[in-house]
Amino acid sequence: MKKLFFTLILLLPIQLFADTGCNDRANEIRMSDRLDDAIDVLNDCLSEEMGRIARTYLLLGLSYYEGGEQGKAIANYSKAIEFAPNYVTAFANRGLSYGMQGDFDKALADFDQAIRLDPEYMQAYYFRAFAYQREGDHRSAIEDYNVSLTLTQDQSEMATIYYNRGRAYKDLKRFDEALSDYNQAIQLNAGYAAAYFSRGLMHHQQKHLDEAIADYTHTIALDGKHARAYYNRGLLHRKDGKDYLALRDFEAATEIEPAYARAYANRGYTRMIPMLPLLFILALG
Repeated sequence: MKKLFFTLILLLPIQLFADTGCNDRANEIRMSDRLDDAIDVLNDCLSEEMGRIARTYLLLGLSYYEGGEQGKAIANYSKAIEFAPNYVTAFANRGLSYGMQGDFDKALADFDQAIRLDPEYMQAYYFRAFAYQREGDHRSAIEDYNVSLTLTQDQSEMATIYYNRGRAYKDLKRFDEALSDYNQAIQLNAGYAAAYFSRGLMHHQQKHLDEAIADYTHTIALDGKHARAYYNRGLLHRKDGKDYLALRDFEAATEIEPAYARAYANRGYTRMIPMLPLLFILALG
């Protein structure tokens, strides 16, 4: 999973915070012989303290997650859940780390639990959809993306959901729906380079070459290091007889990715194109 995909993580604070005088207040009540009241206050103090500890473990987990240490992240999320068994965000983020390790069964179980605890927690549906997608269950992914769209009004989040739902439609060969979702993603986020590139691929595959070139060009304008966009645009320029533009794009692709074998091969072939008639004549001779 690409880390970029998890930018929707929301660190929802667990609603358990104590004031520093909690125990002192309980002790004053105990000393006034109101033992039942003191016990109630002390139980509240414990709950509040456990909530603070759980949040600390959650923050540790997030720090390890961001550092790429998923095993340590999972251990800290698990400790957070020990202290706060209904900590929705801890379940969702532990599911992310399991997903990063490729353990999608455990990831799905954590997302399921997060949804049971909070049926309106959009991120859990979104993350579960992506896990389904990685498992090849594109229909279940689309169902969860559909729910996610009903639970947010944030344009950036909606753009990401539309984009990933479009990818699921594409994998199901439902190309019209995929294209519609890419359009929606771009309408919501005009700077969404990945959506332009994916839409360009769709146009390319459907032989809408002008539209494909336009989308690859948008992708490059937004992300000048997108080697595949340069490479694919180069293929289309060559197909259009614009070898000089194709060479320029293949050159750019190899500069960005020096190990891009296909770009080197197509650059070499494009350079040979003007020589092919001569080689044919020589072969005949």
